[in-house]
Amino acid sequence: MKKVLILLVVFFLFSGGAVSAQEMGNPATLIKQGQFDVGFQWSYMFKQEFEDYNLKKTNSDGTTESSPKQADFENDQYYMATVTYGIIDRINLFARLGMVNGGEFKEYQAGNDLVGDLESNFVWALGAKGKVYEFENGLGFGLAAQYMRYDNREVKNWQSGDTGRTAADRGWATDTKIDYWQLDVVANAYWTLGAFTPYAGAGYSYTQVDFTGRWTRENPANGWVDLDASFSNENKLTALVGMDVDLGKNFKANIQGTFVSRTALTLGISYCF
Repeated sequence: MKKVLILLVVFFLFSGGAVSAQEMGNPATLIKQGQFDVGFQWSYMFKQEFEDYNLKKTNSDGTTESSPKQADFENDQYYMATVTYGIIDRINLFARLGMVNGGEFKEYQAGNDLVGDLESNFVWALGAKGKVYEFENGLGFGLAAQYMRYDNREVKNWQSGDTGRTAADRGWATDTKIDYWQLDVVANAYWTLGAFTPYAGAGYSYTQVDFTGRWTRENPANGWVDLDASFSNENKLTALVGMDVDLGKNFKANIQGTFVSRTALTLGISYCF
């Protein structure tokens, strides 16, 4: 049985298919005081929707304008190394470091939909989780919090979402970047049943995005446009379901889905010592 579970985890980690154990760490269950747990997580964020996206434009001739739009990020992937430490049996701290890659930044405006590629970028996160209470039958309740961030992530290859025509085709050179941070606070319930610990949680998730850059005409003498916007996630409620699996010999695997605030899938494997 353990070999089958390991094969399933490896398959998911290296498949292109694919909701996030990010908020709960890796593994989601606690380790004991003085122990370390190291592992790897892969997350696929299908979609995250934003609100209050009001793009401010400053033209080279000094004129300004604002363009209210809708926006979302889609198809982002996170590859994260994770380290967890047991401060005491009831409280763990964790840190994560890795790369975010492959996403799209989509802007929606009648007659002017745009899509830009989110380039690869370093991403890091810090978090803590704790046990509130656990019954003798394995049913328990906990809390977890995480702060995740990346900065100066480039957005390239802008093109029309309607026609596919690129910014370069229209005579523009682009230089745009985003700064991103995300805070999650989640309450969860879990039930340890032998090697399996299924859990579910709900809480608050807030994301802040700062978008800046410049679009310049191929001939700079023909002008440029500076862009600036700050916006947050549309849905602040987050919900998750997941499961830790004890594979034996100090190895654990995890799978988790995150919904509402974003739709994402996270898979992880870790080793405790």
